[in-house]
Amino acid sequence: MNAPARAANYEGILPFVRYLAAGSGRRFAIALALLVLGGLTEGVSILLVVPLLSLAGRNAGEGLVLPEWAGGVTISLGMALAGLVALVALQGLFTRAKNIYLADLLFDLLNRLRLDLFAAIGALRWDALVRRRPSDLHHLLTGDVERVYTAAMAVMMLLQAGILLAIYLLVAWVIAPAMMLTAAGLGLVMLVMLAPLRARATRFGRERTANKRDQYRTVSEYLGGLKTARIHGAEGAYRARLAENLGKVHAEAVGYMRLTSLGMIASQVVSALAVAAIVYAGVRFLGMGLPQLVAFLVLLMRIAPRFTAMQTSLQQLLGEVTVFADIRRFLDECAAEAEPPLPATAAPPPVLARGIRCEGVRYAYAGGDGDPALAQLDCVIPAGAITALIGPSGSGKSTTADLLCGLLSPEAGTIRIDGEALTPETARAWRRQVAYVPQDHFLLPGSVAENLRLARPQASEAELWQALEGAGAAEFVRALPVGLDTPLGENGSRLSGGQRQRIALARALVMAPQLLVLDEATSALDWESQAAFARSVAALRGRVTVLVIAHRLSMVAAADHVIALNRGRVVEVGGFAELARGAGPVGQLVAAERSERHAPSGEPAARGKPMWVPRAAAPSSPGQAT
Repeated sequence: MNAPARAANYEGILPFVRYLAAGSGRRFAIALALLVLGGLTEGVSILLVVPLLSLAGRNAGEGLVLPEWAGGVTISLGMALAGLVALVALQGLFTRAKNIYLADLLFDLLNRLRLDLFAAIGALRWDALVRRRPSDLHHLLTGDVERVYTAAMAVMMLLQAGILLAIYLLVAWVIAPAMMLTAAGLGLVMLVMLAPLRARATRFGRERTANKRDQYRTVSEYLGGLKTARIHGAEGAYRARLAENLGKVHAEAVGYMRLTSLGMIASQVVSALAVAAIVYAGVRFLGMGLPQLVAFLVLLMRIAPRFTAMQTSLQQLLGEVTVFADIRRFLDECAAEAEPPLPATAAPPPVLARGIRCEGVRYAYAGGDGDPALAQLDCVIPAGAITALIGPSGSGKSTTADLLCGLLSPEAGTIRIDGEALTPETARAWRRQVAYVPQDHFLLPGSVAENLRLARPQASEAELWQALEGAGAAEFVRALPVGLDTPLGENGSRLSGGQRQRIALARALVMAPQLLVLDEATSALDWESQAAFARSVAALRGRVTVLVIAHRLSMVAAADHVIALNRGRVVEVGGFAELARGAGPVGQLVAAERSERHAPSGEPAARGKPMWVPRAAAPSSPGQAT
């Protein structure tokens, strides 16, 4: 491997160490001090071995003469042994304090990094967020961050090995300078010999990141679509994908272990050769006495593992630090694609008293086929009324809703709330006035009250019941075993589909929004539940501005105002009763529903078919939202 390639393997270590030091402040210095103190106490205890061994064959009552570096004084054997025990005990205390301190330090660092990632994802512009795979984000917050902890621990172990090695070499210099230089030289030779293994560790780290993310995607897709996979008999295909990925991980891990074990053998052989060479040289050429020789051998047994520990820590660090570079790159991307922050002295959000007006709004998704999701949107959402937004898939309905919620910003044109333009700077404040009920809502496994207070934790119990009344859910909640305190189970599994949707609506109403968006909120419900939900929405007329994206007549019929979209443009606008008599999209919807309800008894009703298909509709484009 050439020099630039070798340097590239280590280029990620220094930024990571700087991150650890900057994120820990003086606590990083305290951790290093504990490492040094532990090493010093062990080094001094080894130096005491030389004078203790010098008593061999002598009268212990003569006392123990300390080396010149310790003052050359004479102490009793009891004092020397007591000092040795005290040093060992002190070393144990320093080691315990170091381990506890490091665990606290690194977990605090890990949690802050995870919270930084969490905040960065939350601050992303919506269009940038939806381009990323949820499984990748999930893995980033879990598996990748855990690997950063492993890398941080490897840094501390590398520093510990380096500090101990420096102390041991200093002690070895005191005993026999020439022998110390020999031991240090052999250790450096071993580190140089094992450089290819460390290079392989870097490649392993990158491959592991790619394989783990692919593995996570496969598992997430399978679990998320388990019902569909079961019905379509696709379990085997998913299993084959996972088996292929696991095979790659297996082969890579085994290959890496082969190299690691080879490195361990090499280090052990080099250590054994060093011991043999030093013993031979010490006895044959240097004339070392038995006490010095034994002490040096004890020391050498400490020095050799330190070189091995440095190799192991470096190898582990190089394998894991690659993920830190990925995380920093992701944080930089998030910073570049973040929403403008909400100013501390921001003006109050607009008050929706007259209506929302879209004027010449255009929006195209990045990575699409070039056709905009909205080409020329001109419409009005009257305040206090119920407006239904209809159209075929790909017509721009959900894109319109995202723009009105302040999640997206128009590429051209303007959205005005009572005449005040909605801008990227004011969008976050406006979103606090908007509530949203999606088709695939989610509920916490906690109680009814915990679910209702999700976006407004300070809501009183009276406000919760008021929201439940508005959503038509108060009656069945009162009938639950412990009312508001009843646990709902995983994603509301203890409730029916209609009940779950009413709880989702009540949660939105707890926010007391100016604008309530229902994005195909009844598409998964039966006819009776749809009709009941539509009656609850109709009761909100005059109290809140409601935008309904719907495919069913029951929801559209409850609207005061209907806007039909096709290919990103408004093709029909007006009241439901008036449009229902025409031949446009709403008239087609009514005709389709009548046909479905009056189908001959021998023909099954197509309950899942779209509410209308425009006569000249083109297929939706990739990258366009519904």
